[in-house]
Amino acid sequence: MRIVLLIAFVLSSWFSWSQTLTSNNKRAVKLYEEARSLIGARDFDKAFERLQLAIDKDPDFAEAYLKLASIYQIKFNDSLQFWCYRQVIDRYPDTPKFASSWYLLGSNAFKNGNYEETLKYLGKYLELTSEKGRYAFSAKLLIDNSHFAINYKTNDFQFNPRPLPKVVNQFKQQYFPVLTVDQNTLLFIKRQGDEEILQTDKDKNGNWQEPHSISDNINSEYNEGTCSISADGRMLVFTSCMGRQGYGSCDLYISYKTGNAWSVPENMGEVINSPSWDSQPSLSADGRTLYFVSNRSGGFGRRDIYVSQQNEEGEWQSPQNVGSSINTSFDDISPFIHPNGQRLYFATNGKLGFGGFDIYFSDKKSASEWLAPTNFGYPINTHDDEVSMFISSDGAKGYYSHEERTKESVLSTLYEIDIPPKLQVEHKSSYVFGKVMDGETNTPLKATVSLINLDSNNSVEKVRSDSVTGDYLIVITQGAQYGLFAESEGYLYKSENFNLTEKLLIPVKINLKLEKIKPGARVVLKNIFFDFDSYNLTSTSKAELNRVLHLLNTNKTLRVEISGYTDNVGTEKYNLELSEKRAEAVYNYLVKNGVDKTKLGFRGYGASNFLNSNNTEEERAKNRRIEFKVLK
Repeated sequence: MRIVLLIAFVLSSWFSWSQTLTSNNKRAVKLYEEARSLIGARDFDKAFERLQLAIDKDPDFAEAYLKLASIYQIKFNDSLQFWCYRQVIDRYPDTPKFASSWYLLGSNAFKNGNYEETLKYLGKYLELTSEKGRYAFSAKLLIDNSHFAINYKTNDFQFNPRPLPKVVNQFKQQYFPVLTVDQNTLLFIKRQGDEEILQTDKDKNGNWQEPHSISDNINSEYNEGTCSISADGRMLVFTSCMGRQGYGSCDLYISYKTGNAWSVPENMGEVINSPSWDSQPSLSADGRTLYFVSNRSGGFGRRDIYVSQQNEEGEWQSPQNVGSSINTSFDDISPFIHPNGQRLYFATNGKLGFGGFDIYFSDKKSASEWLAPTNFGYPINTHDDEVSMFISSDGAKGYYSHEERTKESVLSTLYEIDIPPKLQVEHKSSYVFGKVMDGETNTPLKATVSLINLDSNNSVEKVRSDSVTGDYLIVITQGAQYGLFAESEGYLYKSENFNLTEKLLIPVKINLKLEKIKPGARVVLKNIFFDFDSYNLTSTSKAELNRVLHLLNTNKTLRVEISGYTDNVGTEKYNLELSEKRAEAVYNYLVKNGVDKTKLGFRGYGASNFLNSNNTEEERAKNRRIEFKVLK
């Protein structure tokens, strides 16, 4: 296709120059006219010979150089093509007729990262055309980009790029690296014959092992392209083009992992996929929000970034364009939503940059708005195309693929970089992981694990444990206080508390053992809080209180006791009264919100039934608690 377009360009250039030629040498002009006829007949080799002879007869024959440049373009000989343009401007530097040679040299200089030369050539082009030439808009855009690149190429960021080990980079072309949040599993696309998704895992020493197909259920005789995996490694969305029955030229497919097996992929349906091109997915940490790229109608440019979210029933909603802060009138591609859900990385050729596609990032302004994007900077962004970036949950490392073009082929290598502190996410993420199990038998349970921001009472994430292994993993981001809740039908829920308002959690393993709903079963309500030395419930208790309400409303026959406990500080009488009043406060909230009084009781136990030794403030805080006990 490219050759056909180049030939069409050469043929159309017959009439792009004035019929008044720069040569008065009759023999040179005759050879030139013969070359034009040969080009019309697509005999480019003989036309090439005639043009060389014409230039031998008249070395100042500008039109012959330009026609020769067109043939070099067909032959993909860039150096000689632009040598021809330089011959023209050297001989006729102030002739408006040949202004396009200045433009072509300037655009080529920009393509190669020679920004100072770009300014020189394109400045002259605009001067000769009074800024009204055919390429004036493009020239001004390239000049703006050159000024940007010159100003921002002098930063002192140290990325320390290093290729991943040879065991990973063993193919000619590997692209689009993505990792699970624990950074122990890496997926990437191998482009060697048909595209397919490969997986490599770290061994116990932290070394990457031999890559293998992610699954025979996923990789097929068709192409499996760009993909995204949820933080827990159990949901995969990928692109497949041509071959599978779909809605457009490329569609998005989804697969789920249970135990060690991936399900047969399913097309994500016409809610997500369009009759056009849909590709390059990026899942949020919990897999409930999906960003992707589409060239569907109604966007801002050729390719735009869209977002879709699941509702409470797990159904994907109609995709929404992420808006003009991100999308441009050009191409906006390769979204990556950071595990904190607040920063979006993407590539575009429609904003000021270093050339081609550059990597940018933008932080959320509100639920549906994004701040003005920031260029990721040099030397990650260069005059070449940089089309994807994956950032670790702690914001400290990045992963990308770098292309190198040779005469024989295109090579692509996966790299790891260090992210400079100034470019790291403000709110870093970590994760909590473990198993959800039956408290008596230790058998794995299929459960819903939710993370709630206790200050806003908003749901942050919701994942499901593996029904075979009981494994769960949920991302948790610094900057707030959270309640974690594990729920399974027929069991009392389990809660945990994480206060990350001023610190970052290191990855922590917590096995969640759920008690079956039966007389005597009890659970500590770890997200019930009171004002200091008081029985006034704080607003941060609302998430836990509402969980209790939901449990009682879905189990109508339950009778329960709300039990209050204190630490060993203070008198026995005072602690007994305080624990009683705190239990009563929870009781009153539940009754006020519709729970039948006959189903509830409350009692204060004071400084008794300690969970630990009370030797530290942290231990005493755990002993100051509210419990929920099943009576019947």
